[in-house]
Amino acid sequence: MGRGGGGGSSHSSSHHSSSHSHSGGSRSGLRSSYRSSGSSSSYSSHHSRSGSYKRGSGGTYHNNGNYGGRSNESCLGGCLRVFIGPLFIIAMCVVMAFSILIARGDEIRVPFELTIERSTVQRERLPDSKCDPIDEWYQDDWGDWIDDTEADEDFSLRVGLKSFYEDTGVQPYLWIMGEEGKDYMSEGSLEELGDVRYKEMFGDDEGHVLVIFREYPNESGNYICTVTAGYDAETQVIDDQAKEILLDYIDYYYTDEDLNEGEFFETAFMRAGERIMVKQLSWKQIGVIVAVAVILVIGLVITAEIIKKRKVAVAQQKAKQAQAVAEQKKAEADKVQTEFNQQQYLDALEKEYVSVSCPNCGATANKIRKGTVDYCQYCGTAISVDAMGQAFVGDIYNNQQTPPQS
Repeated sequence: MGRGGGGGSSHSSSHHSSSHSHSGGSRSGLRSSYRSSGSSSSYSSHHSRSGSYKRGSGGTYHNNGNYGGRSNESCLGGCLRVFIGPLFIIAMCVVMAFSILIARGDEIRVPFELTIERSTVQRERLPDSKCDPIDEWYQDDWGDWIDDTEADEDFSLRVGLKSFYEDTGVQPYLWIMGEEGKDYMSEGSLEELGDVRYKEMFGDDEGHVLVIFREYPNESGNYICTVTAGYDAETQVIDDQAKEILLDYIDYYYTDEDLNEGEFFETAFMRAGERIMVKQLSWKQIGVIVAVAVILVIGLVITAEIIKKRKVAVAQQKAKQAQAVAEQKKAEADKVQTEFNQQQYLDALEKEYVSVSCPNCGATANKIRKGTVDYCQYCGTAISVDAMGQAFVGDIYNNQQTPPQS
């Protein structure tokens, strides 16, 4: 959305506004009670961007008062057994923690790092020559929205705005709308007001950023926050992503009732200025890194398991081979021993038996063991052999000279 021309600026129609609205938790407990009265309007909470930038396919982001972080879901083709146990334990711990918080009535808040736009662009501070600073830093139409009576909210707010300026080189101006905010119920009308008000306040100075915070409280505690940046500020520092960062911080700290009004804006502007000027990895890049790391870990686990199984298989194969070799050697040794024993037995027999000629028929093929009686295998004559191998006719051990009758 452009601003009206004039002032000799070549970029008079180059301003872009970024709008943000929120419905849900209210900070009314920290404010004067009279602001909760008046006309009430209820509408869904959303982000939107004018100009060439849109968030999401529909240009809106719905936030029903609950803050949720972005989540990257990945599906693995299979689950490794070693991960199932730890993941189950972690999941159960998370569920139990949330259950305890809900039972106690505590508000569940996602860590702000998960809800804030990441700064993925390397930005340089806007040169001092591009921004002519003014003495005023904010305007509180309510009169006591920024209250100095107890806590020094004015001091805190200025610290945050000046910190943003020091970091970015772009001087912010915060306009907290009062009763007239009821006349600007839509984001478009507030964006148009931002363009007009920027021109009225800064003229041709394109190095400022105007933040309009419109809260006309009702039971839902709704607000709209619009960011309008000058051409130099927008093209060099406060681009669409930087606006989103600032709006996200305002959105996050808006519901933090531990902070008073000055501290709420101080923290939001200070954190936004710091993040805008630091290049970070995008969620997509982080997701890729995490996915690669997970794949590498899984790959290492699988590889280690394969190597382990392979080592076990190799060891088992070697054991089987060694056992087979040992059994073969044992069989060969047993065979050699058997053959040796047989040979020993035969040699012993050779020594125990002597060749005897039969005195009756003269046959020489008779072999008789020493110390025993045997008969000629041809004529049957009894032949005795003593321990010294001497042969005698007849059975000298039983005094028989003829073979026994069969």
